[in-house]
Amino acid sequence: MKTPLKFLSQKPLLFAVVFWVLSLSVIAVVVNWIALPIIAGHLVTKLEVPNVTGLSAEDAEANLIKAGLSFKWADSAKYSAVVPAKHTLLQIPAAGRTVKENRTIFLTLSKGKQEVKVPATRGQSIRQVEISLQRLGLILGKNIEGAHSGIPRGAVIRTEPDSGAVVRIGDKVNIVVSSGNSNGKILLPNLREMSLEKAQAAIDSLGFSVGEISSMPIDDKLPNTVLEHNPKSGEYLDAGTKINLVVAE
Repeated sequence: MKTPLKFLSQKPLLFAVVFWVLSLSVIAVVVNWIALPIIAGHLVTKLEVPNVTGLSAEDAEANLIKAGLSFKWADSAKYSAVVPAKHTLLQIPAAGRTVKENRTIFLTLSKGKQEVKVPATRGQSIRQVEISLQRLGLILGKNIEGAHSGIPRGAVIRTEPDSGAVVRIGDKVNIVVSSGNSNGKILLPNLREMSLEKAQAAIDSLGFSVGEISSMPIDDKLPNTVLEHNPKSGEYLDAGTKINLVVAE
């Protein structure tokens, strides 16, 4: 029996045809799997991803567009103790990676530090308040002495900011601590939400005096509505103490 090679050697024309068919097949495989990818790789523009973490959303977008890249923001932002709110928290691919032109860079926006409410602390010991604040990620600030006839000496009268106020993790909260009996001092009521005229009348009737009056632009309050006052409500004060007011413009 003749082998295929011996058979082909006896038929030169057929041998030539088979040889060229096989050669062309090998060449096609080489071109398709090796040469074309190499050529395509040289033709595609490669870019280095810039670092946009920590930048504002507007600056991050501008930098990526300038670099020839696209971007897409995640549907929801994430809290961060480091990156401020409305700044770029994460980027994928990471900075320094090499990608194709117009590659989409996926971005996540920071919500800043997580918000919590100041806990109720009235009547608690300083240690109890400190533990409550630590559990929420808040820091005990200054101890301010305040007279109060109804709260024992050494117990907390209130906090600054007040209980229920929304603050961010890591913020300091000051406490007003009772010095015991009011010793003839006068309790300052809550003047917030009063009109300036009514607040001034209340201050005069209690034996205090009106101090500095400042204004703050705010849309949802009537002009001259008291927004805040210092000293705060709940403190026992000496007659003649000046009460500073902040009112709506």
